[in-house]
Amino acid sequence: MRVKVNGMIVSDDDAGIYRYFGYGVACPSDIRNALAENPKDEEFVIEINSGGGSVYAGFEMYSLIHAANVPTRVEVQSLAGSAASVIMAAADTVAVSPVGQVMIHLPSTITWGNQIDHKQSTQMLEAVTSSILSAYENKCKGKVTRDKLRRMMDNETFITANEALEYGLVDEIIGENSTVNYKNVINSAGGLPDIEKLREAYNKAKMPPQSPDGDSSPPKGVANKRAIAIAEASLNLTII
Repeated sequence: MRVKVNGMIVSDDDAGIYRYFGYGVACPSDIRNALAENPKDEEFVIEINSGGGSVYAGFEMYSLIHAANVPTRVEVQSLAGSAASVIMAAADTVAVSPVGQVMIHLPSTITWGNQIDHKQSTQMLEAVTSSILSAYENKCKGKVTRDKLRRMMDNETFITANEALEYGLVDEIIGENSTVNYKNVINSAGGLPDIEKLREAYNKAKMPPQSPDGDSSPPKGVANKRAIAIAEASLNLTII
């Protein structure tokens, strides 16, 4: 069986909301439900095309794949970045397209409060970093040191297919080597949402339900208010 991990990694609670507005996301339930339906002894394949997202949702997906009682395989077709690279590391076998990449970096969060609150956030981020490193280290099996992995995280490193193979983050490269040209690459720990998805949400907001008398014209200002509300919600995401 195959399952796709495309778009932002989000929690189960948030996935339905994003999908309602047309955002492509992946969540732990996608993996949990697919594993439940996977035939016994059949390889479970996860296709990854994601820049990451919620680190705790990623940890949950990692744990589900790591504990699966069937052979697991990840195929990185474009990018396994941030939280998606942690999910990738859980599989028994990881294959990457010759134009695929892995991106690793430090986790991020937003803190509001006094100095104690900020210190607690710093401690939390260090703990999360340690957990991420453990996932990478377990996958690399000694091909690269934990210290080097940490330095690469500190520098937000994009890793080519050949480099990922050298480091042990992946087990094989699919196909022939080629040149990759990325468009609209967004760091999942921050930044704007995909403009095409935001435009889709905007267009949906402009389409009011049909009234009983057949008049589809919305009350004045309703469409604009709905569109603004969706845009504001999209631009104020807090994702670790």
